[in-house]
Amino acid sequence: MFDFVEPHSGPVVVGLEKFETVYAKDQPQYRPLRTLPARNGTSAISRFHFTDAQRKAIADGADLYLELLHFGGPLAPSLMMIMSEPADTDDFRLWWKAQTNAPYQPDTIKQSDGRAASEF
Repeated sequence: MFDFVEPHSGPVVVGLEKFETVYAKDQPQYRPLRTLPARNGTSAISRFHFTDAQRKAIADGADLYLELLHFGGPLAPSLMMIMSEPADTDDFRLWWKAQTNAPYQPDTIKQSDGRAASEF
């Protein structure tokens, strides 16, 4: 199997859409990429979606390849993560707080009981 992984068609994190930047949104030669600023604005977090066939291939032992476009310049450090936690869980909130040092307060994420998340 060879197949490209597509960016997630929805928000990076539900409830934080207003903080997103969409790269290449007006460049039809590229796939638009929704991102959230992270690490005080020095990085961007995006989200990707796997098809059922891709999920099966990974479960059966396929590897994930990452192509980094550097256009002849220095290669920027990159991280790839797998996350299945919903955004309204304590595990996600702890990861988000540690991972991002975001320049905004993501208190718009609601807990499953409807209360605003204040653990950030």
